[in-house]
Amino acid sequence: MDPCVFSTSGAATMRRMSAAKVPLSSRSHIESLDAGLSSVNGAREVITQIRSRQLVTKLILGHNELGDDGCETLFRFLHSPQGRGYPVAEISLNSNGIGDRGLLAISEYLKDNMTLKELFLQNNAFAGEPEVVAAFVEALNTSRLETLSLTTNQALGDTFAAQFFPVLDALFLREIQLSVMGLTYHSAPHIIEYLSSSRCRLSTLRVNGNRLGIRGGRGIVRALQRHNFTLTKLEMYANGIVDADASSETTGSDDDGTGTMMWADKQKELDRLLTRNMHLKRATGREALSLLQYARAVLLRPRNDGTGTGVSACMALVPSRSPIPMDSLLSAIAAPYVLSPPEPAFPFQRLPTELQLHTLSFLAPTLSSAQRIRIYTYAASPSTLPPLLPTLFSRENVPDLSTMPLGGIGVGVGMLLGKRVGMSSRAGFGALDGKDGEGAASRKDEERARWLTLMRCNAFELEEDGMWSPILDGNI
Repeated sequence: MDPCVFSTSGAATMRRMSAAKVPLSSRSHIESLDAGLSSVNGAREVITQIRSRQLVTKLILGHNELGDDGCETLFRFLHSPQGRGYPVAEISLNSNGIGDRGLLAISEYLKDNMTLKELFLQNNAFAGEPEVVAAFVEALNTSRLETLSLTTNQALGDTFAAQFFPVLDALFLREIQLSVMGLTYHSAPHIIEYLSSSRCRLSTLRVNGNRLGIRGGRGIVRALQRHNFTLTKLEMYANGIVDADASSETTGSDDDGTGTMMWADKQKELDRLLTRNMHLKRATGREALSLLQYARAVLLRPRNDGTGTGVSACMALVPSRSPIPMDSLLSAIAAPYVLSPPEPAFPFQRLPTELQLHTLSFLAPTLSSAQRIRIYTYAASPSTLPPLLPTLFSRENVPDLSTMPLGGIGVGVGMLLGKRVGMSSRAGFGALDGKDGEGAASRKDEERARWLTLMRCNAFELEEDGMWSPILDGNI
């Protein structure tokens, strides 16, 4: 054999093998870190890369010089009908010199966006004009964004916090990063008010490298103790809390009569509160999923309008050996046949509805009454049942998952697909990541998390009667 031919064929084989080893998920990523992208021309280069691919899920464009002009060009395309066809889940625009005009363009894209989950905007040039912040928060509230980072945008500061937190009401937002933003103790009341309200669904808050001081730190811990059960991670490092002169911010009215507590003790209390929230979060999610199973079986009843089509009455005449007059047959078909409602097969369903719901409540003692009612309503509605079969689609015609129930395939179908994928690593969603069953497992977890969010059972909810006072005091 000619060695040149062998060398050429061997090289081609090696190229095919190396290409096959590239994970499918990474082929949908566009990573141009510190790539010299500048202004409109840089944005056009990114748009060209996007158009050359069938699927794009990540845009990592940090440490370039897109600025306002490039940002407007890029997000004008992403907001267009063609750009909306790409389900981008993560965008990173760190250190790109983006100002308020660029933030407005981002807000337009973020409004009613059902695919973007993570947005990183560290170290840009936002000025934080009131109308710009208002447009950004309004878009954030209508999106499904889960992680937002505005770290090291020091020009925003207290003015941004005063405009941002009072109107923030994002259902899916789980993490906010506001480190090194020039926040002082003047921002603490706005943070405390948000953490104490029902609008807060955060699990992680990072405010490191600011100047909240001992007063702001103590107020945040107090709000977490009495009102907040969603946070499981809170970072307030390098905030002047343990400085020698930080205690000068504490006034007599702020003191609870025991003197200024050392921050080391407050840190221990904070750790206990975060652990408390984590345990309650897990118990709430576990009981909510369990309650759904039993509530669905008990509360969902088959529809029966009490009328037939006349077919049963007609079939009742068939066994008769005597001839059937035509007029009698026609009248039998046309006449409605009243069916008596069947007796419940399960005697428990004969109880009054109030007793059934009260009995079901013992299966989920951690849930609040409002949470249980939302689950009962969901379980009793036939419209919330998952489809029998998933929607079939081709690579060229990918459906919009955001328009489907629970963001895609129903919960029951997702579990069924997970079991089938576990049997074969080359079929279904499990092969997308190159690991057997992991794609199906993550899909099931996402569906469960999305359902818990819609039912607002992704965190503990305090009852109004104060039955959880031992938990409020941290005695768990």
